Amino acid sequence: MILIKIFQFIILYIVSFFLRYFIGINKKILLFSTQGGRTYEGNAKYLFIYFSLYTDYECIWITKNKNINNQINNEGFKSLYFFSWEPLILSLKANCIFITHSLSDVMPVFYNKKSIIINIWHAIPIKHISFLDKNLNYKARVLDFWRDKRCNFFISNSQRFNDYYLKSFKINKKKLIVGGLPRIDFLKNPIIFINNLQNPFQKNKTVYLYAPTFRDYPYNNPFYKSKFLITLEKYLNENNALLYIKNHPFDTSIPDLNQYLNMQFLGNLIDIYELLPFVDKIICDYSSIIYDFKIAYPEKDIYLFCPDMEKYEKKRGFVNSFREFYNNETVPYLQKLRKVNKQSTFFSNENIYSNKNLSCETIIKLINKNIQK
Repeated sequence: MILIKIFQFIILYIVSFFLRYFIGINKKILLFSTQGGRTYEGNAKYLFIYFSLYTDYECIWITKNKNINNQINNEGFKSLYFFSWEPLILSLKANCIFITHSLSDVMPVFYNKKSIIINIWHAIPIKHISFLDKNLNYKARVLDFWRDKRCNFFISNSQRFNDYYLKSFKINKKKLIVGGLPRIDFLKNPIIFINNLQNPFQKNKTVYLYAPTFRDYPYNNPFYKSKFLITLEKYLNENNALLYIKNHPFDTSIPDLNQYLNMQFLGNLIDIYELLPFVDKIICDYSSIIYDFKIAYPEKDIYLFCPDMEKYEKKRGFVNSFREFYNNETVPYLQKLRKVNKQSTFFSNENIYSNKNLSCETIIKLINKNIQK
């Protein structure tokens, strides 16, 4: 299977290298995808929906998943299945291509030299990313270097983070645009993206969501130990609350919750951002979700569960003084949970998110400006 995939990629790169010289740019075509075409979520998803609804561009999502392809088309938007000739031709005609992880998010091709490629990234970093992530292997570093050199723009969440992005990506200052995150636009005002978004949770209950991040090492999560779950179940029952658990997309483990009436496992594929507007309190660790939740819902409570902080810091490292924040701006709550101080300077909106306008509108202006050149 891996050899077949490699062969397909090689063919696409060879064909596109020569074909791109004979195909002209269509200024109306915009392509979107994320995580190598495997999922439909995050910044790329919400930017795609916004552009599709509020501009006259021809917006197309490229996916390797047939179910996602059908879902998007059934919702009235346009999606194409990756394994066909049409996405290849469109990837060479597109005026603009939006990615979040790698150049092959949309298609593994040599894009037209006139195409504008914009990296809207997928998170506000708490842990080190890209070239500052010491777990990144040689192949990934080469691909990231190629991505950074080819991209025309990188969308930053805040002026304060720009220095960090310049260190972690091989880009220059001219490519950095403080434009915010489309998924923050969605969290603040879901109805402009999905006008019939339904609350999936039981009514008249306080909803907790536990969303741990991915580890680069084997991790037997203490959260799922029976002693901790029994204590948590009692707390939930006494406080008329429910706990839902959403794993990271790369985490395929399934906790055993059969004996707990107030807990439910949601898997790892559901789009967490369509859940967050209905969540009352979130439990997390080193995931950027805590930034997003704080920006969108400053009045809601955030709890941290970080029993492996020392190991995680050693293996991955933190962008800012996360340990200091954890020790000084959180208080013990239930067992190993710690509650974040709502006035924490670590979560100051001015520091982590300096875009005051809709991120989607900022990116629209960027595209329109560069098309006119």
